[in-house]
Amino acid sequence: MLLRTRVTLLVTIAFALAFAGLVAAGMQRERLAAIPYTEIGTTGQAALWREILRDDTQPLVSLAEEILSDTGLKEAVTARDQSRIRVLANAWTFPRFTTGSLTDLQILDADGQMVFASSTAAEPPRLLDISTIRNIQAGALPEGIRQVTSDRFGVIVARKYPSPAGDLVLALAASANPPLRRFARAMEADAFLLSTRGRLVEGTAPDLWRALALDLPQRAATVSEADYDGRLYAITAIPLDDVSSGSAGLLVTVKDATDTLSAIGRLTWIIGAVVLAILLLLLGGLYFYLRSSFRPLEKAVSVLGALSRGDTTADLSKESNDEIGEIATAVHRLRENMVAFNDTRRQRELQRRRQERFVRRQMETLAGTLEPGAREEVLADLRRIVAATSGALAEPDTAQPNAQSLARLIREDDQLGPLAAVLQQMSNRVVEQHRRLSELITRLREALVRETQLASLQQELAIARDLQRSVLPIDFPDRPRFSAYGLMESAREVGGDFYDFFEQGDGRFAFLIADVSGKGVPAAFFMAIARTLLKAIALFENEPAACVRQLNELLSAGNDQMMFVTLFFCVLDPATGEVEYVNAGHNPPYRITQPGKVTMLPPSDDLAVAIMSGVEFTSRRIQLAPGETLVLYTDGVTEAFNNADEQFGENRLMATLQAIPRPDPSAVARAISQAVKEFESGHQQSDDLTLLVMNYKG
Repeated sequence: MLLRTRVTLLVTIAFALAFAGLVAAGMQRERLAAIPYTEIGTTGQAALWREILRDDTQPLVSLAEEILSDTGLKEAVTARDQSRIRVLANAWTFPRFTTGSLTDLQILDADGQMVFASSTAAEPPRLLDISTIRNIQAGALPEGIRQVTSDRFGVIVARKYPSPAGDLVLALAASANPPLRRFARAMEADAFLLSTRGRLVEGTAPDLWRALALDLPQRAATVSEADYDGRLYAITAIPLDDVSSGSAGLLVTVKDATDTLSAIGRLTWIIGAVVLAILLLLLGGLYFYLRSSFRPLEKAVSVLGALSRGDTTADLSKESNDEIGEIATAVHRLRENMVAFNDTRRQRELQRRRQERFVRRQMETLAGTLEPGAREEVLADLRRIVAATSGALAEPDTAQPNAQSLARLIREDDQLGPLAAVLQQMSNRVVEQHRRLSELITRLREALVRETQLASLQQELAIARDLQRSVLPIDFPDRPRFSAYGLMESAREVGGDFYDFFEQGDGRFAFLIADVSGKGVPAAFFMAIARTLLKAIALFENEPAACVRQLNELLSAGNDQMMFVTLFFCVLDPATGEVEYVNAGHNPPYRITQPGKVTMLPPSDDLAVAIMSGVEFTSRRIQLAPGETLVLYTDGVTEAFNNADEQFGENRLMATLQAIPRPDPSAVARAISQAVKEFESGHQQSDDLTLLVMNYKG
């Protein structure tokens, strides 16, 4: 690089650093100046949100006060009469559910256990946590917003619910979507509610939020910008507190501010262009000044370049006594030294060629110890080096690997260059060959260990599958008054479904089908425990409700894994055809009264077994006529999926039962199983499929 170029470059760097410092200082000043306005904007939005939220909680507060004054509901809650609680609570909730002003009503005890929930789901999400419940019992009156589920925020109002059996808590919830939309209209922008993990829960324009793909801090109010599809948006994020004074997430507003932000951007570009033009003018003037000042020195450099190429005819006369004159004297002496050096170089060339032949023979011998591919590569490198040192390879072949590095080594030392280059390549080949062999050995060892572990695990699962199937009854009763047939097809090696039938001490015959939460080995263990306990209880207790109640008390004690069982337990009196049954959260069975006529038993409000202790279960009775059939099944039948992600469903199950010409238990079970397999069309089985069919002959 020319000296004048270096001087110009240094000055350019100095100007660039000064310009960058001014720009950074200006940006810092703008940022500090924007802080007060940012705080004013976020504070105003937070106040507007609190006011809108306060308007939405007032109807819930009034409703809570009216419910607290309902003495009939309070008596039902004290008695834990679920049926009466639901009837009285529906009188308050149903009109508001239809209008959308209320989404949920829950009554919880001091331990956070749900006494009543308006939702009919098996496990409705709790509106309050245990710390909030204790604050309410201490006198707090929480009102506000909270994330109820992963895809829904709710406006929550909770009050203490006095009860002779212990103070409870009444919690009411409404959707957070209406206040969010009113907030968006007031701000004339789109509004979004984010979870504490930054995931969108609710918003007025979900597609816009997904397109922006923003990542915002969770516990600080921020104002930022974003661009999408040629538009510029102003983003404001405000942290929200939930009813327990914790963090509920973020309230984010997105407003189209393309005109304002574009004008600011254009002004910034104009200022930058003006400053850059001034900088270029200054640097251009400096460059032309230095060019005229360094012209005599450039002439001396050109003469030195000719001498370096071997042109000894070039010479520089001494025209002055300054620094240029001293350079001319030095160039003349250099010319004389170069003539003497050429004679010496010819002698060294002869010696180098002898060394080259010796090195080539030694390298060819060493290359024979490598793999065939690596050996050919080393020999090819050696041939290129020999060609380069002899002048046959004027320019390095950039298409060949390592050609430039080899040529560089040769230029640095004509005698040791070939040896160093070939040794370097050979060392790399040997190291790479050793590394590949080591990796291969390591992978083989890991594969052997994993194969041994997999074989052991498969053997253990096969034993577990055989043990599980061995506990299921295979001797299906076919008696003069009734007959039965059952089957189970697990989704995995072991499953959580089971069925059973056995004769009780009073001569009646018990049938049961159950589904344990989850799949795999844990569900299979829980299934075995539940089946064993229920069968042991039924040997001493003839009433189905009492049997299920005792089973629930035993399973719910120490249930740290929070597993549960849905079951249908019925007892048939063969002499009369009367069936007494308990449905603990299970799918209602189907009743085939005659070919082509199928009805579903009424659903039950009883909870699944092992969810909580102290739960009462209700017995029901039906009278079977001769020839009628009961079909008991698990949700692996109705919740089977095909390749189009469609469910088999209850309608297809009823159509299958109606199409069976003769309700023989084995024929019914096999027809349902075959219909499910044809519907799945090779799709992977999603859950255990279990059936138990009982026909009363009379």
